[in-house]
Amino acid sequence: MFIKKNETSILDKIYKRRHELLVWKSLLIPVKEVKIGIEEAFLEDVNKGEIFKRTCKRIERAIELINEYEHEIDSIINLEEVISSHRGNEIMKTLTVITTIFTPLMALGALWGMNFKFMPELEWKYGYLLSLFLIVVSTIGFYGYLKMKGWTGDLLKSSKKGSFFK
Repeated sequence: MFIKKNETSILDKIYKRRHELLVWKSLLIPVKEVKIGIEEAFLEDVNKGEIFKRTCKRIERAIELINEYEHEIDSIINLEEVISSHRGNEIMKTLTVITTIFTPLMALGALWGMNFKFMPELEWKYGYLLSLFLIVVSTIGFYGYLKMKGWTGDLLKSSKKGSFFK
């Protein structure tokens, strides 16, 4: 359900909630400071009061909840960063493999596109077929080498439905 709606607007909402938690935390710090000051000033007498004990429990619960929510939001943000980093790496890997595979085609096309006076392969009977064969073989060779080394990874495999790492 959330995978399909995984977009920057959700990340924006998460950061807004994180900011709200920061505001609440900064509001609770002075309250906690006052509580500690009261305990320091009145020592044992204040700990006997039921209202003070109840207030202390509420302050502790609020601080604990804010810390837990903050930890959860940080975990969500870390997960989003991992997913984004993985997707970016997969895109860069794909572009690198495609560029590497088509480099022979571009290099040989650029070489034969130059206007030199002496290019012996232009006069050969099977020069055109030889050049096509050289382009195809070198492209397949590069792809085979990358595949053999395991550098293509799962670029050509279909992604699993519902995966975070599409």
